[in-house]
Amino acid sequence: MKAEIRKEDLDSQKLSWLCIEPMLLSVRGQSMDAKREVYLQLNEGQQALYLFYSYHNHTTSLAEFYWFSAYNIIDLRSWDGIRRGMRFFQLTVMIDVLDEIEALITDAKKSGESWHEVSPTDLEHDPQLLQQTERLYAAYRKASQQAITTMNEWVRQHQDLVVEVKAES
Repeated sequence: MKAEIRKEDLDSQKLSWLCIEPMLLSVRGQSMDAKREVYLQLNEGQQALYLFYSYHNHTTSLAEFYWFSAYNIIDLRSWDGIRRGMRFFQLTVMIDVLDEIEALITDAKKSGESWHEVSPTDLEHDPQLLQQTERLYAAYRKASQQAITTMNEWVRQHQDLVVEVKAES
C-alpha cells in the first residue's frame, strides 16, 4: 500500500505526512478493527508513520496534547507502538520525551492497577500538572519537528517502499 504523490512533493516539509495521509483518512471515524486492518497492511516504516501521525495530528493545543497522550496510553494502548516507531527512525530524543509523557500520565492518573478518568480540564485544577505538561509539550513540539525532518529524509531515501510518484502530465 503506497501513497501517490507528485514529484514536487518529494521536497515538501509534509512529505512523511503525505505518505500516510490516505491511509489515515481512509479509516477516520471507523472502528479500531478497521484501523488495525489498514495498519497491518503497511510495512514497518509506514506503520511508524501511521502511529506517529495518528497521535501527532491530535496535539495542536496543550489540553489536546495532554488528553490525547493519556488516551493513547490508557485506552488505545498504542503508546508502545508509537515509541517503537520512533526507535525505527532512531529518534532517541523523541523516545525520551514519550517516556516522560508516559511517566507524567501514569503518576497523575494511575493508582495501583486502576486508572482515574482523564479530562482536558485536569490542567486547570492542578497547577503542578499544568506546569509539567507545559514543559513536556514544549519538549515534544521541538522533538516532533526533528522527528518529521528525519522521517521526511527516510521517505526520500526509501521512496520505493512508501510512495508512487505520479508521472508528469
